[in-house]
Amino acid sequence: MIFPFVGYLVLFNDYVSEKIYFNNLIGENNALFLSSGQRLRYVYFGLAFLGISAIIYQFRRPFVLRHGLDQFKYANKMLNVCTVSTIINFHGTIRHEGHFTLDGKYYDSVYESFLDDALGKEIGKFERDHQSGNWHSAKLKHEDLLRSIFYETYFRENRKRRSSLIFCIILSLVGYAFLFIPSIDVFVQVTMSALFSKP
Repeated sequence: MIFPFVGYLVLFNDYVSEKIYFNNLIGENNALFLSSGQRLRYVYFGLAFLGISAIIYQFRRPFVLRHGLDQFKYANKMLNVCTVSTIINFHGTIRHEGHFTLDGKYYDSVYESFLDDALGKEIGKFERDHQSGNWHSAKLKHEDLLRSIFYETYFRENRKRRSSLIFCIILSLVGYAFLFIPSIDVFVQVTMSALFSKP
């Protein structure tokens, strides 16, 4: 990630560049397509594009990816760190915006049962008997419901910021293309040198 800022200090350092020119291996006079300096510049720009792509991805990736790279890891992490308020917010979003997957089609009666176990039974319109509620036991009892909510949330949030992710993919592909060019050039030159050089 830090290569775009400090890479030129390394790759364009006279000592380092001398070591990675491959002149002793293939000889500068055997260049087919690229000179040693051109190969070095291709490597620099390739790594720079990859570094910039990684930086953008870290800041623009969907928030759910910070808690898990797939829905199962995300659900496992959220089971350990979430609160009742988190579940209430997720449920409200699912019911307000609609569900995208079958996981979002759980029954409201099951959700209300979870709230009774987590926060306590309702004793009035806006009151609950909090002494009868236990958050940790409610999580164990209603784990299937919570996982359904997390799976639905993961899918929903993972759909966001698609344009940023596509941009990162494009930058990465450009970076790999820059790295591929000098790599294939060195490969061809080493092969030619091994096959046709005089003993």
